[in-house]
Amino acid sequence: MKNFHYVALTAALLLAPAFVLAEETSVSANTDATIKIEKPRPLIAPGQILKNIRENASSTRAEIKDVREETRLKIETKREEVRTKIEAVKEKARQKFSQAVQTSIANIVDRLTGNAENLGNIATRIDSRISELQAKGINMDASVELLTAASADITAAQDKITAVGTTLSVALASATPKNEMTKIRAAVKAADDAIRAAKASLKATLDSVKAANINN
Repeated sequence: MKNFHYVALTAALLLAPAFVLAEETSVSANTDATIKIEKPRPLIAPGQILKNIRENASSTRAEIKDVREETRLKIETKREEVRTKIEAVKEKARQKFSQAVQTSIANIVDRLTGNAENLGNIATRIDSRISELQAKGINMDASVELLTAASADITAAQDKITAVGTTLSVALASATPKNEMTKIRAAVKAADDAIRAAKASLKATLDSVKAANINN
């Protein structure tokens, strides 16, 4: 009888882990079953997906167009500011200085403003070309981004040219204009550097537009 109890106890101890494992397996199976019977989410119809894509693309294009228009208007506004400032400098030179001084000042400011005008015109033509390619369905996002950066460089150059006008005005109003020459040279150099930077940005933009046209 004792042997029988010993065998029964031993069997119980050996089978206990199996019972626990069976219970865990049962719980796991029930959990998996619960997960599997979860109702699937409704699928979006293909037509709706295409509609969403078109709406998002249209919205993005509109936003890009607004940014480009804002940038163009900023360049135009700066252009008028430069013209006003430079004409004021020329008038002051005419009133107080000899023809030689007037000619020297005119040469400086006309060269700078002429470069700025050309940059603005080039940016306008590039913008028109981008619009033409976009109308053909070509993705021009990279070119638009480059043009935005180039336009910012153009307005920065325009600001530097305006600063030249301000420096010249101060020099012309001074009792000793020659003492202001160092400041004038520094202002002109800063304007030239800004113009070169804007030209480089426009070239990168133009290269991007050409590449997009060739690849499509």
